[in-house]
Amino acid sequence: MRVLRTIFTATMLLWSVVATAQQANVGMELFVDVAELLPTDVQVQGATQGFAIYGRYCFSMHDKGQCVILDMKRKEFVSTFVLEGNTGHCNNASFGVERYSRESQFPLFYVTECRGNRACYVNDISLSGSRLVQTIYYDGVDITGPADWAVDASARRLYLYCSYGSLRMLKVFKLPTLADSDERGEVHLSARDIICTLPAGEVTIPQGSHVYGRYIYLPDGIPPRPTRLHATNIVTGERLSSIDLSDLGLEPEGVAVKGKWLYVSFHTPRNVRRNVIYRLPVTARRGYRK
Repeated sequence: MRVLRTIFTATMLLWSVVATAQQANVGMELFVDVAELLPTDVQVQGATQGFAIYGRYCFSMHDKGQCVILDMKRKEFVSTFVLEGNTGHCNNASFGVERYSRESQFPLFYVTECRGNRACYVNDISLSGSRLVQTIYYDGVDITGPADWAVDASARRLYLYCSYGSLRMLKVFKLPTLADSDERGEVHLSARDIICTLPAGEVTIPQGSHVYGRYIYLPDGIPPRPTRLHATNIVTGERLSSIDLSDLGLEPEGVAVKGKWLYVSFHTPRNVRRNVIYRLPVTARRGYRK
């Protein structure tokens, strides 16, 4: 498979972790409170989890498989449904490159199961529903605890964000195609398929993840404990920056880049309708852009 790597710098300002009171100065702004957009007759089940953007639409996943879609340009509610065959934690979500068919509205949509079998559910998704078209597993026994999956669409790679005891690591694989599925629609990856392994840094409580250019963005933590957003270079494994989010009092769940903005999706404790999305600038960008 030809690897398309568009080289560009997509770095945030070089912020250090500073006192919580100073964090309002990093440029983060409220984008939308989803509860204000939801019709009164729309029910939401499960806490906010993974988050992805494609074109003008954002896709906010909830525990047990509900997906809420918003039009980001108009800041309007579009639709909601439960992904076919998905009852997982949905801790992360991202779009790939391949489409299921010519009629598919979007590229394949990858959603992390997180617990249990640590599966990645691959979906043919539209604005009105989805179907499960592939399931990806890592069969290695060398990792502990939950595990996340994130797609690097530009490089056609798949990242497994996992733990070795207390160490957070990133395993990198070639992104499987639909043709790689067995007769059950499954792909089983093993240690032999790993391209490389990188340290993810000191992450206390892993949340979602998002690969953009040379960097992976990693939300971390649960209130009332500290919450942060880390950025790690996926080429060198070097930690670029870490931003303290604790002042918001919310749980960072998902993250995605669109244009000049990095969007961070937060869960509000005890209020599943109130998915709050903030954004902050990504600077010095060039090249690939959705």
